Parts: sequence; structure tokens; C-alpha cells
Amino acid sequence: MRVSGEANGLGVSRPLGEGKPAAASPAALPTGAMAPMEDAVVVSSSAQFFAMAQAQIAGLPDIRQDRVEALKARLDADDYHPDPEAVAEGLLREHSAPLRA
Repeated sequence: MRVSGEANGLGVSRPLGEGKPAAASPAALPTGAMAPMEDAVVVSSSAQFFAMAQAQIAGLPDIRQDRVEALKARLDADDYHPDPEAVAEGLLREHSAPLRA
């Protein structure tokens, strides 16, 4: 069923490819008529911050090659002597942390 010619535009057929009609300004609408609804997305400032941080982190390399090269050079020169107690304490602290759900 096709209804055309109604004042509010419901059922008015348009030729293909014509697209949507331009939205009327609220002042141009008849009394009691509602303005067309538009979709909108609102993102909180926290979500924007996390998205920006995630993008910056994604740009970082997984391996800090400069640090690896410096450590290799110290190992080759026999100049790397970490404190065994500090290493053990770090391992215990890292692996004995409470599990988080």
C-alpha cells in the first residue's frame, strides 16, 4: 500500500538514489510537530583518557632494544653483577602477591 501527498511526509515515496530529505528546522515545523531524532554517542572523559593511553602503549615496542644492548655489553665485559638478595626479594615479592580476581 502506498500513501503519498501527506503533509508530514509519512508514506511519501521518493525515487531511488534521492537519499533522505533535509531535516526541517524546529522553527519551520508546524505547531505540535516533533523535530526528527538524531543518534549520538557520548564518551566519558575517563574512556577518552584510557583510549588515548591504550593507543600510546600500543605504539611502544615490546622489547626495549637499547636496554638489551646495554645489558649485553655489560655481560660481555663481565661488568654485570646483580645483588642476589635483591633479585631473590624481587622474585618473592612478584610471585607472592595476592591473586586478584
